[in-house]
Amino acid sequence: MLPTLITRFVGWVISVFHEVERVGPAVPSGPVILAANHPNALVDPMVLFRTAGRPSRPLAKAPLFHEPLVGTVLRALGGLPVYRRQDDPALMEGNQGTFDAAVASLHRSEAIQIYPEGISHSFPSMVALKTGAARIALQAEASAGWGLGLVIQPVGLTYTRKHLFRGRVVAAYGMPIGVSDFRARYEEDPTAAVRALTDEVSRSLRELTLNLEQSDDRALVETAERIYASARRLAPSRERVPMARRLPRLQRFARGVAWLRATDPDRYADVLESVNRYRHLLALLGARDGDVPSRYRVGGIVRYVARQALFLVCVLPVAATGAVFWAPPYFATRHLAPRFRPDLDQVATYKLAVAILAFPLWLAFWSIPCFLVLGVRGAVGLWTLGPVVGLAALAWKERGGRVLEDARIFWRVLGRPRSRAWMTRERGRLVEIFEELAEEMPEDYEPPGPSTTE
Repeated sequence: MLPTLITRFVGWVISVFHEVERVGPAVPSGPVILAANHPNALVDPMVLFRTAGRPSRPLAKAPLFHEPLVGTVLRALGGLPVYRRQDDPALMEGNQGTFDAAVASLHRSEAIQIYPEGISHSFPSMVALKTGAARIALQAEASAGWGLGLVIQPVGLTYTRKHLFRGRVVAAYGMPIGVSDFRARYEEDPTAAVRALTDEVSRSLRELTLNLEQSDDRALVETAERIYASARRLAPSRERVPMARRLPRLQRFARGVAWLRATDPDRYADVLESVNRYRHLLALLGARDGDVPSRYRVGGIVRYVARQALFLVCVLPVAATGAVFWAPPYFATRHLAPRFRPDLDQVATYKLAVAILAFPLWLAFWSIPCFLVLGVRGAVGLWTLGPVVGLAALAWKERGGRVLEDARIFWRVLGRPRSRAWMTRERGRLVEIFEELAEEMPEDYEPPGPSTTE
């Protein structure tokens, strides 16, 4: 019961911090290993708690279990410590106990989380997978006489602005991989079976994630996809398209960038210059998401203004109350987390750690006067209405931010008619280039991926 409650609470917390999307098949019942890439430290397991649809026991590096808040949560969730060489080589013998506990958990038809990259990172692509997940899976099946029915379900996590509050993440669940399918190979050569299963997980994860050769490629790929989607009416110019819909296009553009750079560097440089010039103008016009409309229609403008104004005016009183009430813990989280100087892949984790302490403490602080003045009903009302007005403030802030951006683009475009005309022409030219390159690129082209490591 407790792990289920904690899973739901943690899942709700991450859905407030990030916009979380999910695609792919459901997690099956029975024993499951959820194998995910690891780009965002402790945020990654929280996303899985939110999207898996069932409780799961996370495997996490051993030092986390000694931290007061994180360690308590991990132990309550049945987390299993992983002893890494870079943390303390002398403790690595403890991994056998972790392996045995993981196998026992799977024998009880539970689900466990494993991050086979072995590290949280901000590299533009996945790193080589370690073989621990495959070894646990094959050991569990073999010790159960190959009748366990264990599967490994790959989960690809792709973030946008992962270190920021209200960043976005899509959890792409792949088809489960049957571990018993590797029985014959395991009985013939266990080491080869472990590598084969690890390679299969790696292949699936790469299909579910956005992998780039260079960090700078992300901006190029994002801009190219925005241009193409707008020109081909795959997405309205000023609409925030779900990441789940964008991911397949982003992946294809990423492969295209890698292929063009490898086969025709001069042509790649020309395309890069053109896309960067377009992106620079988007930035000057203030377009963070989406593209700039080719034209504005009076009827559409009137409907847009009426719809947005109705929402902003009606929600404003509640949102203002929430903004004022929650301002202290909000700004405490915003300013305290950077003082720890975390790496990029740990920024969101530190923010969440501060927030999980600051927000409940702030609510508990105000519960005391509410209880003394209004009794139990007052305290219960505060705990009920406090989150509601906070979510209203968040919704108003996001909607207001988008309206302000749209208005800024509208007025800047009106003052630069030549810029809008140039963007329309350039958009069409770039789309023709993209489609020409798509025809030239081999359909099965894949950039070389990392090899398996022990």
